Amino acid sequence: MYLPNLFMTESREALERRIKELERDAEDLQTEVRVLRAREGDLLAILSNTPAPIYLKDAEFKYIRVNRRYEALAHVTSDALSGLTDYDIFPKAVADLFRKQDEEVIRAGRPMEFEETIPLPDGEFTFITVKFPVFDEGGKLRAVGGFCADITARKKTEKEREELLERLSASMKEVATLRKILPICACCRQIRDEQGGWSELETYLLSNAELEFSHSVCPDCARKLYGEERWFVERKP
Repeated sequence: MYLPNLFMTESREALERRIKELERDAEDLQTEVRVLRAREGDLLAILSNTPAPIYLKDAEFKYIRVNRRYEALAHVTSDALSGLTDYDIFPKAVADLFRKQDEEVIRAGRPMEFEETIPLPDGEFTFITVKFPVFDEGGKLRAVGGFCADITARKKTEKEREELLERLSASMKEVATLRKILPICACCRQIRDEQGGWSELETYLLSNAELEFSHSVCPDCARKLYGEERWFVERKP
């Protein structure tokens, strides 16, 4: 007569233990969720505030997320970019370049580095970009990401330095040419070259100083040559 009551008591106790176990599991799960959310928040804070543009596209090359620096450079929000491709944002030539890089990264299956110069609303920028594939647990492509280092100022400085060095080299070459000590004959004014030969001053300068001559007659020589001529005496000063 008492067996059913005993069975029901044991069932209730087992059920209560199971409920407590589930409650503990739920608390543990909530703790894990809070930890994961905190980590996600930390990661998003780092990505949002880094000065490097960062982006993530899905397997169909549609934007999933970009950080604040990317938004500022492209003059667009992450929400507005969501679901769009590079062809919806950039000129075709730029979009073609980005698609080619993305496909190359996918084929390689590893991170790759590119240097790219692209037009943006605030001007032309040059970046060193690292792109990488993202795979799921089964090895299937899930996304393509990238982050960029802005080297625009460095490239401008390098170009200015190269131009300065070219101008300096040309100036030094000109100075070196014009500052040579010329062995000149005191009588006939011929110049002795490095091989020991002698040549007229005009001929030497044409060969060594990259000059061209425009011939004329100075006033002193004009008087010597034409001083007795009537037309010369009567000419207007």
